[in-house]
Amino acid sequence: MKTLPFLAILSLAAVITTACATADKSSSAALDELNKGPSVFDTPSPVVYTYSDTKPGYNDRLEKSWDELPPSIPHRVEEFLPVVIEDNQCLDCHDVPKYIGRPVNTDRTIKNKSPMSKEHYANKDLDDLNGARFNCTQCHVPLSDAPALVESTYH
Repeated sequence: MKTLPFLAILSLAAVITTACATADKSSSAALDELNKGPSVFDTPSPVVYTYSDTKPGYNDRLEKSWDELPPSIPHRVEEFLPVVIEDNQCLDCHDVPKYIGRPVNTDRTIKNKSPMSKEHYANKDLDDLNGARFNCTQCHVPLSDAPALVESTYH
């Protein structure tokens, strides 16, 4: 009874060994073809993309693809980085709860302060920022002229 499974395994091993021994060299050539190209150890040189040169406060609001999407940042952010809890320069212009719910200023000759949403605050009085929300660039990203990595058909 125990010899039957043993013979089945032995037969399977023999079939696999025979198949490997008689395989033509084309499978090896196919693998060589797949391995052509840059090495995984090469250091790529990424393309540098540019960001908007418009100063903060003078930008148009950017259209969002869906309602819950965090708005994109329409201006450069290099001078405001790093965003840390002790020094968050984004709050200088965006911590303006009195503007929440007001119509958006569309006159680009006047500096515009766009407020954070109510969800960024820790209480209903809107006087204390939620500590988990201090890192703005965790959700909000500046736009650049980089092309899309993949084509999207989302509407």
